[in-house]
Amino acid sequence: MNPTDTMVQVRITTDGTCFIDDEFFAPPPGASLNEAVLSHLQLEAAAAGTPVRAVIRDEQADYTMAIQVNADGTSRPLEDQQDPVPTSPQATATAAAPAAPPEAPPTAAPWDEPLPPDRPYEPLPEPYRARLQAVCTTARQNLLEAAKGADRLISELTAQYDPTHLYTLAAGTVRGDIAWLMRDDRYALQIWTYIAKAWHRLLGPDHKTTVRAVGNAVGCWRRLPRRDALAEGNEITALLQEVPIPQAEPNLNAIRHSLQRIAATG
Repeated sequence: MNPTDTMVQVRITTDGTCFIDDEFFAPPPGASLNEAVLSHLQLEAAAAGTPVRAVIRDEQADYTMAIQVNADGTSRPLEDQQDPVPTSPQATATAAAPAAPPEAPPTAAPWDEPLPPDRPYEPLPEPYRARLQAVCTTARQNLLEAAKGADRLISELTAQYDPTHLYTLAAGTVRGDIAWLMRDDRYALQIWTYIAKAWHRLLGPDHKTTVRAVGNAVGCWRRLPRRDALAEGNEITALLQEVPIPQAEPNLNAIRHSLQRIAATG
């Protein structure tokens, strides 16, 4: 993403519902909404290898701000820049208007979006749904215990259904979020690689769920120490070749160049 071309639009409505570029967004377990939005932007910047600019409009707190999130995870406000922050006319007009009433998450036609917008909880039947919600609650106090609970749930879902069933993947998504928050990046890479391949088989390479999973895997790889990044180089390049999402080729070229630099410098 070229930061001068595109601004990510983040909107938090008066009832606390969050949309990122008009797509419903829910915080991962163990994180507040603000932390989750920043983590999401960091993941996008890491996946793209370039800064991401965003306009955040919080109708609860009645403020609008613009930030830049860099590929290394750092961020800074854009108000102090001499260059004006590029925003779309629609975004500017919306920010100046009175707060809109709360909106329900958008629901696409079932043949276009087979997963509900509030995944990962909705696809699971009881008692698994309650257990997954309990894992997310536990993660707010203890990520390690939450990880153990998620692993037990995934094992049961795998035995009850299969490893690539929607229910199992829903729990796997939460486990991937927990690994990301724990900075267990190598394991998070394995989780998101597996999930990305499964979504590719179910939904195809262009579906946003597949694209997001591949982006998460790339972001995890970019956070690895140099030695681990080199060791996992074949894994991440194979993923981008097997799952040809939009922008796969630029990411693949960037990763190959990074691997060459790491190998050359030891």
